[in-house]
Formats: sequence, C-alpha cells, structure tokens
Amino acid sequence: MKLIRRINSSFRLKLMVMFILLTVIPLIVVGVVSYIKSYNIVSENSYALAQQKVDQLTREFDVIIQDIKLFNEIGKKESTVQFLIDSKNTANEAKDILTMINFYKENYQYSDSIMNIRIIDLEGKAISEDRGVYLLDKVSLNQLKNSNDLEDNMNTVIQPIYKNSTPALSMTSAIVSDDSKKVLGFITIIIKASTFKNILHETASKISGTIHIEDQDGNTLFVSPELASAPEVENRDFIEENRYGYLTERSKLIVFQTSDITGWKIVRVSPLSEIVKSTENIKSLIIITVGSSIIFIIGLYYFITSRLILPLRVLKKKMKQASLGDLNVMVTNHRTDEIADLGENFNSMMMKINTLVKKSVDEQKQLKIAELRTLQAQINPHFLYNTLETIIWMAEAKKGEQVVEITKALSHFFRISLSKGKDCILLEDEIEHIRNYLLIQKIRYQDILDVTFHLNEDILKYEIIKLSLQPLVENAIYHGIKNKRGKGFVRIKGDFNPEGHICIDVIDNGIGIKEDELMKIKKQMSQGVPFEKDRGGFGMVNVHQRLVLFYGEPFGLKINSWYGSGTRVRIIIPAKRC
Repeated sequence: MKLIRRINSSFRLKLMVMFILLTVIPLIVVGVVSYIKSYNIVSENSYALAQQKVDQLTREFDVIIQDIKLFNEIGKKESTVQFLIDSKNTANEAKDILTMINFYKENYQYSDSIMNIRIIDLEGKAISEDRGVYLLDKVSLNQLKNSNDLEDNMNTVIQPIYKNSTPALSMTSAIVSDDSKKVLGFITIIIKASTFKNILHETASKISGTIHIEDQDGNTLFVSPELASAPEVENRDFIEENRYGYLTERSKLIVFQTSDITGWKIVRVSPLSEIVKSTENIKSLIIITVGSSIIFIIGLYYFITSRLILPLRVLKKKMKQASLGDLNVMVTNHRTDEIADLGENFNSMMMKINTLVKKSVDEQKQLKIAELRTLQAQINPHFLYNTLETIIWMAEAKKGEQVVEITKALSHFFRISLSKGKDCILLEDEIEHIRNYLLIQKIRYQDILDVTFHLNEDILKYEIIKLSLQPLVENAIYHGIKNKRGKGFVRIKGDFNPEGHICIDVIDNGIGIKEDELMKIKKQMSQGVPFEKDRGGFGMVNVHQRLVLFYGEPFGLKINSWYGSGTRVRIIIPAKRC
C-alpha cells in the first residue's frame, strides 16, 4: 500500500511505471514469446526426428516379418495339403515338404534368421526340420486350436519362446483350404530373436535414451540397451489408444509407432534435456538482448523525465497556491510545447473559476431569494385569516369533527412547509402537503371544487424541492376555477416520461390564460424574473426559477393554457432518491 501511495504521489514514479508497462514488460514478453516459439520449433523438429527414427525401425522389422511370411506359401503347396489331409501314407509328402523348406531358405534374404519350420495338421501330426515327422502332444495341439488370435484365419500370432535355450519368436499362421476355406492345419516358423535385437541395438547406439518393443498385449519383447529395463509409462491409455504419436511425462519424451504387420509398438523414451539442448543458446541470446534494451530504456527514461519535471514542478506550485485560495495566480510560460499549453490552460481555468465562483454566488443568492418568496407566499395572511375564520365559524356551528380535521390539516400544512430546514423532501410528503392544502380549500369552496389524484406510486419515493406543487394548485384555484362560473376540478397526475424523468401535471378547467398573458408568463420564466406577488403567474415563475437553479436544464415548468377552457402546468424533475 505504501508503494502504491508513493507512486500516486509522484509524477516521475508514474512515468517510470508507464515506461515499464509500455517498454520493459513488452520487451520481456517478446523475449519470452521468442524463446517459447524457438523452444517449440526445436522441440517439434526433435519430436519429428525421434518419430522418424522409430518409423524407420518399425519399417525394418516389418520388412523382416514380411519376408519370413513368404514361407507361409509352403502351406499352400499340393504336397503340404496332401500331408495335412492324409493321415497315413505321407512319407513322400514329408520328403517334398522338407525339400521345399530348404529351397525357400536358399532363395530368401532372411532365411538365416529362421531356426525351424513346423507344419501340423488338426490331429497333431507334425513335420519339422529338426524332428521330421512326429505326433504333437494333445496339450500343445489344443492350445494351438483354441488360440483366440487364430480365430480369424488370416491372423498371424507371434509369441516369444526359447528354442534350445536360445531366445526366439514363434510365428504361427493357419493353413486354409482354397476350396472349402476350412482350416487344414498350422505352420509355425521359429525366428531368431537376435535378428531383431541386432537391428534394435544398432539403432539405439546412435541415439540417447532407450527403445523397447511391446507386443499387442503390452508385454516387452526387446529392450535396448540390453541390460536396461523398459521405462514405466504413466499414460498407458494414450499409447494403447493411438497407433503413433508422442507425449511428455515429467522429464521424458516418449515417441511410439505401431506396426501394421505385427501389431508391435516400438517405444522410444528419451530425456527432454537432450532433446532441447540447443534452445539454451537461444535463451542466452534473448536474455542478453532484452537486458541491453532495458538498460538503454532506463537511461532514456531519466533523460526525458529530467526535461519534463522542472516545468511541471512550477505548475504544481502554482496549483497549490490556487488550492489555498489564491484564485488570481497565473503561470508564466517560456516554452512552446504541450507543457506550455498546459500552463495556458491552467491560466484559462483560473479565469473561468473566478467567473463561475461569481456566478455561483449570484445563483445561490437568487435561489435563497426564491425560497424566501415561496415561504412568504405560503404564509399568506389572507389564506391564514380565511382558514381561521372558517375554524371559528365551524366551532360556533358546533362542527367539532370538522374543526379538528381542518386544524390538523393546517398544522400538517405548515409542518411540511418548514420540513426542518430541508431543501428537498419526498414526493410522498409534497403530495401530502397538497392534500392538506386542498382539504382546507374544499371546505371553503366545496360547492365549486372537485379534486382527483392519478399518481404512479413508484414516483412517491423520489425527492423534489419542497413547496413546488402547492403554488401551482393555488394558482389553479385562485386564478382559474374561482374566476369561472360553475363547478371546477383540479387533476393532479404523476408518472415517468419516456426519458425516465418524473412528470407531474396540475390540470384545471378554470378560466385559462389569455394568449398575450401566457406569452408574458413564459418570457418571465425564461428570464427568471417573477411578477409582483399579487399578480397571476408569480407562483409559477418562482417555482420554475427554483427548479432550474437546483436541477439545471432541461428541468422546470411547461405551461399550456386555453382561454375559457383551462390550464395544464407540468413539472419535470430528475428521478432522484433521497
């Protein structure tokens, strides 16, 4: 809080904050964004390169498997089919099969990787390179038949096994009849695990981190480096749900690819520090550049502020003198820049303040005079005399209840007129003031006066200058209805106008105002000079003057009158709550 108060009290500190906000912070932001952009580009390139390595390794494995899968063609040969469907005389077919296996091995690239080939019929009769013709045990045969992965006859199942204590892979496929599409038997090819390990180790030796191969069930087949264990991946779901991609976990980058041939996942795990090592140089360069720019900006700031502060301090001194009451103080300018314009504006402001102070004093005097006139009008000797005469007459006529009623009304009338010295009261109280006044007048003019109210109750909780409505009602009675034969009425209506201001209409069906007299009243209202007290229009002009002085334009009175028909006086005030 102290720092904030200090900044708010010093223009130089505010300029420093502005410099920081407009230059230093944007420089830092640009530096950070540049570093992030560079980091992302380097990272993306590193991710792409890592993905490329994994893709290349996947393709190499797929080429080996595809080449070895060509040996499955042996199961389609006539001698093989005959061997599978004939349960007895199969010596010649067995000899042909072994010859065929040797022929395939001599003509295919990865035949050296094959340790053994075995063909089995559905009854367990088998032939292999190392054992010749033999009968497979029932447990192994049932496991082979019931393999879920072989339910689709086109599937190939690859599993890790040991052959003569040597790690190997068993690749088993179903042999299907071309005619009946039924399974006749199975062909199993035993592949040296070293074939894949050698390729894996060769690739892993050129890169950082580890590479491991997982089968379709997530079991690890191979890991490189050889003595390393497959790193634990927390987000296994992402790897299992996607065929390829990359993700980061803590300080590790994980890149993976799924083989379309085997379903294996090749997973590479590398330390992120190795991947983004080249971004450190970029980071150092950005820090040096941003730091140098900040030092230059700070020097520029002190140079500029030293040129600005001196004339501003002079202006501050003059303003302080003005705040202490010296309204005649002026600034002498020797410059032609914006600060000089500021000094000229200060001089102009001081002259206007002197003018406005004088005008305000004059308006306050006029407002007090208008309030005094209103109070004098309220304490009308004729009104008070006539009211007291009415009370005496009622008392003599033994109308006790009416005496109490009119006395209460007179008491409330003057109580609201005083209002403890307040300038504004609730509209609700102002309406009550009119009701008390009209109650007294109706007793005197009960044969010729009818009064009704039509008010939106929502306006009653807003404020109005006191004694604004009663003079208008009094004008309606004394200068309107009283001068016309027959019974008259006064309607008092109040509501909000479309602009949200409060409008109150005092309408009578009295004699009205002649056109020339109406023009004079409107002229007097615009000039703010009331008529003599006993002349019609005194109350309206006085009320209008008070409203305009208190609320300002466009508030006040609006008058419309039709001679011989009546008059409508409208008060417009802002909707303000007390």
